[in-house]
Amino acid sequence: MKDDLFGAISFLTVFGRGDSPRESSVLWFSVAGVLIAAVSGLIWKLLGHGPARLLEGAVVVLVIVVITGAIHFDGLADAADGLLAHLDTSRRFAVMSGPEVGTFGIVAVVMALLLMSLSLSTITPNVLLLVGVMSFSRELAALVIALFPYAKPSGIVSGFKSVVVTLRTKVIISAELLASSAVIVAGLGFKGLVLPAVMFAVQAIIITRAKALIGGYTGDVLGASIVATETMALVAGALMQR
Repeated sequence: MKDDLFGAISFLTVFGRGDSPRESSVLWFSVAGVLIAAVSGLIWKLLGHGPARLLEGAVVVLVIVVITGAIHFDGLADAADGLLAHLDTSRRFAVMSGPEVGTFGIVAVVMALLLMSLSLSTITPNVLLLVGVMSFSRELAALVIALFPYAKPSGIVSGFKSVVVTLRTKVIISAELLASSAVIVAGLGFKGLVLPAVMFAVQAIIITRAKALIGGYTGDVLGASIVATETMALVAGALMQR
C-alpha cells in the first residue's frame, strides 16, 4: 500500500522518492491531487482576494505547474498537436512523442493557463473546491486507465496497461469520485454538482476522440484530460460567482 501511494505521488508530482508507479498506484491518484491542491490552495488562501487578483491567480497556477513538474501541461501540448491536426494515425503518434510543440499545442496551453488564472482570480479562495476538483480530475484519469485500452506498445504510462479491472477497483474509483464530488459540494454548495458533470463531459469528449483517432489513451491524453477537466471546472466555478 505504501509503495502504491508513493508511486502515485512520485508519478504525478515533483514530490516522492522517484518511485516507479505500480499498476495499483492508480487507486492513489486522488491522493496526489489532494496534495497538489493542499499546497497550492494554502498559497491561494494566504494571497487572499486583494486588488491584484489576476496576479494572485497566476501565482497559484504557477505553483500548480511547479508542483506537477508541468507534466500535465506537456501532455496537453502534445495531445492537442496530435489529436486536433489532420494527420494519419502513425503521424499522430510521431507528433505526440516528438519534442516540438505546434500551433495547436501552444494555443491549448496558453488558453488553459489564462483561463485557470482568470478563474482563480474570480473565485474567492476556496481550498475545498481546489481539493475536490484536483482529486476528481485524477480519479477520472484512473477511470480511463481502468476502462480503456492503452494505444501504444510502450510509453510513460505503459506500466498501467495491464491493470486488472476487478469489482474492487471499480468500487474504489467510484467511491473516490463520489468523495471528491462531496468535497466540491462542501466548498460551493449543491450548485457545485455542476462541476463534476462538466468534468465528466470534457473527459468523455477527449477520450472519445482519442479512441477514435489513435485507438485509446496515452500519457499525453491523460495529462491533457487532467488539465482540461480542471480548467473547465474552475471556469464553471468562476461563472457561479457572478
